[in-house]
Amino acid sequence: MESWIRLLSYANLAGAIHALVQSLLLAFTGRGRRRANRFMALFLLALAVLMTNGFIGILGWYDRWPVLSILIGPLVLTFSPLFYFYVKAMSNGEYRWRPWDLVHFVPFLAGLAFWSAFWVFRGVERIRPAVLDGWIRSPWIPVGVMAGIQVAVYVPIMVRRLREYSRAIKASYSTLDGINLRWLKWRLGVFGLIWGVGLVFMAAGWFDRRAISLVGQVVPFLIAVNTFVTGYRAMLQPDVLFGLAEEGLGRRYERSSLSPENAALYKARLLDTMEREKPYLDAEITLPKLAQGLNVPLSHLSQVINEQLGRNFYEFINGYRVEAAKRRLLRSGAGQAKLITIAFECGFNSLATFNRVFKELAGRTPSEFRSNPASS
Repeated sequence: MESWIRLLSYANLAGAIHALVQSLLLAFTGRGRRRANRFMALFLLALAVLMTNGFIGILGWYDRWPVLSILIGPLVLTFSPLFYFYVKAMSNGEYRWRPWDLVHFVPFLAGLAFWSAFWVFRGVERIRPAVLDGWIRSPWIPVGVMAGIQVAVYVPIMVRRLREYSRAIKASYSTLDGINLRWLKWRLGVFGLIWGVGLVFMAAGWFDRRAISLVGQVVPFLIAVNTFVTGYRAMLQPDVLFGLAEEGLGRRYERSSLSPENAALYKARLLDTMEREKPYLDAEITLPKLAQGLNVPLSHLSQVINEQLGRNFYEFINGYRVEAAKRRLLRSGAGQAKLITIAFECGFNSLATFNRVFKELAGRTPSEFRSNPASS
């Protein structure tokens, strides 16, 4: 076991350097949601420090400077809160840090207290009550249990928030083919699974110190791999994960400067452009791109579509696409036309998306509509 611990310690040291570099890049980047980037930078920094745990042990620094274990031991209790705040800031551009949010780090402070007591009372023969004595002499036990509880609480909350964010994305995008956040929910599930397996392994070994040491190397290593995979996967859709409009997806119009006169003007300009220029035929059309083409402020265009037309951007654009598809399906000889050809002609970028959106907005699939257009 010692050889495995040593090997993982060196592997984790390399991962710590990687995490530190990513942390610095996110901390100083000006792109995308800066507040979310700062939380992820803190998460990666905590992960980088924890991953040096084994190497510090090999060097004997914990015996030389006990304060290191006091600082590093409870760091694992910052993972779930920091990732939660990252998801919260990423999915809500209006999110602001509040002093009350510090309550999420109470378990971390409790972990600091247990590790501090471990060194302060290490020479005391017995501490009462007996449960407290066990926790103080083995602070990794309460820290591990609290970390497991955190994961069980935070992961479902983050998955629910991402589900809400997936729906809110429709306010800016007309197609969701490349904007699927299920993969991130799976990564959160893997994060929870890693902790669950680690806790089971520690419990099976009766929280023996050698078992704890091995788990202390394996868990950060797997979390690092999961985090790096998440980061690199996110690069495939950076507009959603890192660069979605800073206006946010929540209460955007409370302090809007849009006057009723301008709202009517923008609405008329929008509808006229949709009929004459047909921007919905562009499969990659987005709210910012349409706003730029209309020379209308992004937030004002969003407000017009939401409040004046009673739709989100996704429904608005795809409504035009579905109507265009209906017209093509009703043409003479349309029975011989391939559905995928009609889909591309109407602005859809795949047959699967065409079928799904058409049924979502028209109540029937394109094939059903073509075979019986008069059916309600």
